[in-house]
Amino acid sequence: MVDIKDWVKQNDFFRKKVVSKNENNELQILLANFQGTAQKKDIEVRTKLPGDYSRVKINIKAFSEKVMQDKGGHAINFKDNFSIFRVNAEEFDMPYWAHYAMNESGDLSEIAKYNNTFCYQLKRCNLHCPWCYVDDISKDGSEKNNPDWFSISQIVDEFEKARELHAQGNGSCEGPLNNYRPSGGEPTLAVEQWLLSLRELEKRKLDDEVFVQGDTNLTTGHFIESLEKSGTIEKHLLNKVGERNNFGLLCSFKGTDTESFLNATGMMPSEYAFLEEERWHTFEKYVKAGIDAYPFVYDPNPETLPYFLDDGANRFGDGFYLKTWILPLKLYGPEIERYAKKSRITLGDDKELRDKFKKEVQQNLDERFAQSKEVMQKILWDKFRLNYQEITRPRVKLNAPNFLSWFFSS
Repeated sequence: MVDIKDWVKQNDFFRKKVVSKNENNELQILLANFQGTAQKKDIEVRTKLPGDYSRVKINIKAFSEKVMQDKGGHAINFKDNFSIFRVNAEEFDMPYWAHYAMNESGDLSEIAKYNNTFCYQLKRCNLHCPWCYVDDISKDGSEKNNPDWFSISQIVDEFEKARELHAQGNGSCEGPLNNYRPSGGEPTLAVEQWLLSLRELEKRKLDDEVFVQGDTNLTTGHFIESLEKSGTIEKHLLNKVGERNNFGLLCSFKGTDTESFLNATGMMPSEYAFLEEERWHTFEKYVKAGIDAYPFVYDPNPETLPYFLDDGANRFGDGFYLKTWILPLKLYGPEIERYAKKSRITLGDDKELRDKFKKEVQQNLDERFAQSKEVMQKILWDKFRLNYQEITRPRVKLNAPNFLSWFFSS
């Protein structure tokens, strides 16, 4: 029977595949190579890669004039706050995290400068989520597909090169580049990269301009504690991250009960059910450290979603209802192959069969998401007389006494 101690040992094994020291005794991490992957094909539908080991993501398509023109429309009016909030809710609200943290003004006219995000991917994950948009070969910790080792200073060098190209109008997409995202894989297998990146940006006097967006699957709380206890990472590392204004954390809650969690993470043996509680423990660590943590729920079960939210509110206050969003799942190349394999269907190069299969699976995912969205609307309306996604999440505080009284009076 696997327990949390075994899980910590497993994560230590995964870490050693992608974390080491270079000749200058600096931390270096193994990054995935995008070349030759299905993910690369998906990315380059909209943006070209700045290099083999990084990408630039457009968070909100409606902020990009070029993207919207390609779709036969135009970017939104940035003087219209209602339109800005609407598209934040329809897509990803990360640009608003950055705008709020870096500016904290009511003027949203410059929010688009936080729309583009420089991303790199650690080449190891500790889960096997079937709907992950990353190829398995890009998160297996192996030497396959020519990964490479980078120090944090080298990664920030690549970021600055990409940033300069964007400033010149020659970037992967239109607009400036002011977001920096360590991704994966599971980034917290090398959790110190967050603080090292923040310090490197500060050293280069970029901390007033660049927002760092972390992400995690919330399964490494005890592992991080073991790293700190052994002296592998510095003491109070998460608190030091939480002291920074230019950091926000995407926290992925996968599923809303034991069965949906195991399905959503690919950890099907019931012996891994203890990880459902581990994610609450991990999330609590980030909140207590003062990190601005944003809970997202992927692949919720509409029937158990209310109990999940109640559990979160009991642990972190009523703000948890308001700060939690559910996200739709969209099928990309790597996911289609996994779903086909699970269904024992060989797609090969048959485009008609592939398109039909994708349409059927996507329809099921969309129906489940629509049901969950109705649940979110009902819960928020019944409790607070608020519509789901009506308020901006950076203003919502977790573990804050009398938060709702303050919020509704401010």
